[in-house]
Amino acid sequence: MADATATSMIVSQAFRYMELAPVSSFADDSDKARDAAQMYPLALRQCLEAGDWSFASVMVALPPLSSLPVGLAEDSAMPYVFRLPGDFVRLQSVSDGDVTYRLDKGMLLRADAPGPLTVRYTAGVDNEAILPARFRLAVAARLAAYLAPIHMEVASKIERIEALADKLLKEALNADNGSASARRYDGRTDGGFWADEVQI
Repeated sequence: MADATATSMIVSQAFRYMELAPVSSFADDSDKARDAAQMYPLALRQCLEAGDWSFASVMVALPPLSSLPVGLAEDSAMPYVFRLPGDFVRLQSVSDGDVTYRLDKGMLLRADAPGPLTVRYTAGVDNEAILPARFRLAVAARLAAYLAPIHMEVASKIERIEALADKLLKEALNADNGSASARRYDGRTDGGFWADEVQI
């Protein structure tokens, strides 16, 4: 369930970044409130998609579907089909050995192993009160970057907000990177830490 106070704080901060008076709520009868309500879910999801966040990490064992959804054909190379959870945002790892897999439309995962298949993924967040402070600021800045071209006229200020959004997201990623031991837990051996490789 969404936390109205936390959401309001994020939205208010977005308008502060733009040096504009904040809206009191999404229900305000104003263009600013309408635009903020429309873009907020996108700003939140964009930030969630950007990293492997500890507060949104979920590991589950997916059972294979007993039959394919109507209209879908079988893939002989990946005959086993699994449905991803409804709060799925981004797949982080499949930890059942050497499994070949592919994400398909309709929240489906096809694989060459029968499962149950253990996957770790980034989940959507519907309670903003649990979000770390740095992540909230990153969402606010990303929301401001989406709204600035609509509600601001000075190009240099719009560019400054975009740069701020990138900076705060990287800071949030770096702050979250101490949430696991130094040993890799995703089974990969290609070196490097995921937060250092994020392209924003």
